Amino acid sequence: MKTKNLATLVILLCSFALAPSLLRADPNEWYQGRQGQWVQQQNAWRFRDTRGDEYRQYGNSWRWSNERAEQYEWFQGHRGHWIKGPNGWVFRDLHNKVYRQYGDGWRWESREANN
Repeated sequence: MKTKNLATLVILLCSFALAPSLLRADPNEWYQGRQGQWVQQQNAWRFRDTRGDEYRQYGNSWRWSNERAEQYEWFQGHRGHWIKGPNGWVFRDLHNKVYRQYGDGWRWESREANN
């Protein structure tokens, strides 16, 4: 009987020791292609990346606090911008990949493949 009580006590102690580590947020989360973590200050949430930039709410919209980050948009994990072309809209990322419509679907293409 004493062995059973000792085993129960050990299991309880281990569960209490491990519980805080299971509840902690991962400091290396990813959001819009940036590594960082979500933090709550007062009643507002914001995402702070590893460079110190913050993604937070300004009025009714969300944006990055660093204006340099506003030059580009994020789409499907790619950083770049939308361009209005002669055949419709395309998204060009910083690695010169282009997301465009082909028939009834959309797909990524590398610009080097067309040169």
